[in-house]
Amino acid sequence: MRTLFAFITVSLFFISEINAQTYVIDEGHSTVQINVERFGVVDVSGRFKTVEGTITYDKDDLSKTNANARIKVESYDANNAGGESAVKSKVFLDAAAYPEISFNSTKAISKNGNTYIVGDLTIHGVTKSIELPCLIKGPLLDLPTQKQSIAFNASITINRQDYGIAFDRKLPNGTSIVSNDVKITLMILAIAE
Repeated sequence: MRTLFAFITVSLFFISEINAQTYVIDEGHSTVQINVERFGVVDVSGRFKTVEGTITYDKDDLSKTNANARIKVESYDANNAGGESAVKSKVFLDAAAYPEISFNSTKAISKNGNTYIVGDLTIHGVTKSIELPCLIKGPLLDLPTQKQSIAFNASITINRQDYGIAFDRKLPNGTSIVSNDVKITLMILAIAE
């Protein structure tokens, strides 16, 4: 009887672990976009073309959800060579000294019916804990790969000064040349391992 009980307990453990599937970020169908106001007039948009990492997700048990990602700063693209060089320079992200932006989750929580991935965001060598509000769709079959896939969508606004990006020049009227607020939008497709 003890052997049967032990077998059932172990089986239930493995079944619960199977439900938590790990998905690999599909770089070709994922984007991390940033928007920042310039000269107090217009939002400038750019995106990082290289994002790598994994998302572990169990739609029935949020506690098993986690995400880890790395973004290559050198992959920043804004369709504007001068703007791209500025963002990668020592004045802003300093790609030479800090080649990656990373996010490593510590837990997932639900608040007011919304899902948040809590974790450490590292930019410019500075790490801060954030609560990333997100929407996870799936899993659904990805036709090209014939594997399960999920979509991970999230958006958050951070203050770049919190991450040591201290550029603070102003126009004669006192308006910041570049706003401190940076909106980060993630549209991620991840495919089951």
